[in-house]
Parts: sequence; C-alpha cells; structure tokens
Amino acid sequence: MKKAIVTLLCAGMIVLSGCYGSNACYNKLHDWNGTLGNKWLNSIVHFVMLVIPVYWICFGLVDILVLNTVEFWTGSNPLASGDSYFEKDAQGNSIAAVKNADGSMSVEVTTAAGEKANLTLQRDENVVRALDAEGNLVAQYEIEK
Repeated sequence: MKKAIVTLLCAGMIVLSGCYGSNACYNKLHDWNGTLGNKWLNSIVHFVMLVIPVYWICFGLVDILVLNTVEFWTGSNPLASGDSYFEKDAQGNSIAAVKNADGSMSVEVTTAAGEKANLTLQRDENVVRALDAEGNLVAQYEIEK
C-alpha cells in the first residue's frame, strides 16, 4: 500500500510539475559553461557534466520537479530573476529589460534621440501594469485567457 501511495505521489509531482517551464537552472549552467573559454574546453566540460550527471540532476531533478513546479503554480521561477533582454531597431531606438527577484521587470526604453524612460512591469493573474519611476500607473493591459 505504501509503495502505491509513493508511486502515485511521484507520478503526481511529475504530472503537476508543469515541466514546460523556463528551465532556469539548466540554462544558467549551460550559459556558464559557454563562458569558460574556447570550444574545446566548453565541449570537454559539457561532456564531463553529462557523464557526472550534473546536467541530468540540474534539469531533471531541480528544474522539472522543483523550480518548474514553483513557476507553474506561482507564475515566477525563483532562479529566473536577473534574466535580461535587449533589442535595438534600425532607427536606433532600444529597449532593455531585466527580470527582478519579485517577478516584476525593470524596463528602460531609449529613443534614437537619447530620451530615456524607465518603467516597471508588474503582472497579476491576467493584468499587466506599467509603472513609472515614482510608482504611478502609466498603462494597464488585460490578458485574455
């Protein structure tokens, strides 16, 4: 009876983990490996981390069972804070965003003329709010489910 309960609990954790998440732990480890040096060193370290199951533990155990489950139920992955995004268009306008530890995003928009605007994006359920530097609501968008 105990084995059946444990098996059901383990199966439930896997099914309810929302395993299609950001896989932040694996991605951070993989990105770190890419900064070690040349392609030979990166390949050797990658192979060693496959043989010594660092990648398997990081992806299978930490990401799928723990972090992606937290992300599925809360909407935010604890390790994903600090992730950043940058893009510049052909006219010279740019946007830079960084995910904060609380799940919000700090965004800096720069026009081609050099004018800057800093915003904080917050998400609650199906509403995204843009706040200026003083915390005033600038825009709000409702996401349809």
